[in-house]
Amino acid sequence: MSKKYIFFDIDGTLTISNPRTKKVFVPESARRTLKKLKENGHFVSVATGRAHWMAMDIVNLVDIDNLVTDGGNGIVLDKKLVELRPLDREKAAALCTALTRDGRGVGVTLHDDNRLYFVNETFARKNPDFSSFMKYVIDENLDFSKENIYKIFISITQEEEKLYPILETMPHMRYQPNSLMIEPADKYAGITRVMEYLHGDMKDVVVFGDGWNDMDMFLKAPLSIAMGNAVDRLKEVASFVTKPADEDGIQFACRHFGWI
Repeated sequence: MSKKYIFFDIDGTLTISNPRTKKVFVPESARRTLKKLKENGHFVSVATGRAHWMAMDIVNLVDIDNLVTDGGNGIVLDKKLVELRPLDREKAAALCTALTRDGRGVGVTLHDDNRLYFVNETFARKNPDFSSFMKYVIDENLDFSKENIYKIFISITQEEEKLYPILETMPHMRYQPNSLMIEPADKYAGITRVMEYLHGDMKDVVVFGDGWNDMDMFLKAPLSIAMGNAVDRLKEVASFVTKPADEDGIQFACRHFGWI
């Protein structure tokens, strides 16, 4: 059996949420499967859109030492952060400057932590909920053109997006009706760089996922496995559809392919 390089999305794939308590947990069958995969000589990694600092709490629960984070812009190997790329500096600065000039709320992450920086209180006033997991920092002297920006949070409606054509050239996700986030969205680019570091063969890459932000790696990976709870479109392009995450889906797929 050839060594496989297996990359798992987090939410809805490795982890599930208890609908009653809202707590996130990793199914015991998934824990056992990850352990067995490593014992059998396979490479195991997370591939997530989450920032590196946000992903660590989850991976510590399942004892994973390798990660593709920040939507493909971050790489962790053997628990060491070896790469963390910012957004395109010129585009990020141009967008943030234009939005701020127009009086729209803009927040940016400048470090690998939970600090969200603003030049004024506009975003914080319109989006107080983000403060539950982000630390708001006001810096009136913030110069977007001189900073490495990793994510951009914007107060803007879907209709108002049309006023900024540059948004069409930058990956973004809308998590709430009146705000969106500019964040990297090419997990497979990160996977490719991991394989270059490891000198692995791309034909041995396997990806697991369930959501729209997994589409890029499903369209490019030689073997893609959609969870039974995945969005329909992801299932349509997947090489294989396993059982839902809360029905031992990871274990089922790995047994099916003979990896454990």
